Amino acid sequence: MGNQRMTGPPNPDKPTEPVVSAGGVLFNEENKVLIMKRKQERIWILPKGKREAGESLRENAIREVVEETGLPVPRIEKPIGIVRYTFFWYPDDKNYNKSVHYFLMRMDEPPDLNMEAEFSEYKWAEEEEAISLLKHENDRLITKAGFEMVNRPV
Repeated sequence: MGNQRMTGPPNPDKPTEPVVSAGGVLFNEENKVLIMKRKQERIWILPKGKREAGESLRENAIREVVEETGLPVPRIEKPIGIVRYTFFWYPDDKNYNKSVHYFLMRMDEPPDLNMEAEFSEYKWAEEEEAISLLKHENDRLITKAGFEMVNRPV
């Protein structure tokens, strides 16, 4: 694949399909959040991925976090929110209208990550660092919401 572009802005001349994903804003016992760096695009993101047939959103979020991080199953505390965006995916030659359902997740004393090959680094970050490193505004907003929930539990 090299430096070939995978995504771009929506292309009005191409079809658009909906896609549903889920992911986690995963905190450790020190209230630091997990962020991961994609190897190809060199950007920091939250773990997430596409829902498989028959999967609930919670099952989707847990599976993706486990697959991408290699960590044991985290516990879901509550939903945080939904992020929506549209992009053009060059390999399929189509637009996707994506909704990502994020859940607040916890893991006590996480071991080292055994990340999927598409990631080059990971970091347990405090709020300010996570917000400064995350590439997408949507990820920053959902991460801020996660920190608000963790710092002001109801």
